[in-house]
Amino acid sequence: MQSRESSDAPAQKPTQPVYTGTGQAAPMQSPPNSAVEQAIEQLSLIAALGHSAKQNYINQLMLVEKIASAEWQLTGRSLIIAAALVVCFGAGIILFWGSILLVLGYLLFQLSHSVLITASTLVILQFILLFWCWRSLSYVLSQAGFSNTWQQIRLLFFNGTTRTGN
Repeated sequence: MQSRESSDAPAQKPTQPVYTGTGQAAPMQSPPNSAVEQAIEQLSLIAALGHSAKQNYINQLMLVEKIASAEWQLTGRSLIIAAALVVCFGAGIILFWGSILLVLGYLLFQLSHSVLITASTLVILQFILLFWCWRSLSYVLSQAGFSNTWQQIRLLFFNGTTRTGN
């Protein structure tokens, strides 16, 4: 049985030079200091992990930039399409629809001989068309936005959690 002092004692340094077999003595080597080496190893691991986290963060920021750029292009296209729809509704559709209403009004008046029935039917048809135009325009405008970019920014800065007010 060994005493406590002998089991906890540090390893002794060699006092004799180490011979390499070439006839010359190699310099004395001290045994590795395991605590210092472990600390250095852990610090280098922490530094490597920090560098890796920084690279991942930079990569995520670049992806957010790409998403924002793509959404910007899609938003621009959606707004151009919306403007084109407004122009089409303002010019071509009005002329076409006006012609249809004129023909329908004439036919309804010939069948019913009532201005009230003819006018109310044409007004109802006009409201149906306006409702359809409004829904189409609101759908196209709903495509404009940066919802995916904001979602990625929330994931990046809030560590995967979104704020829902809870």
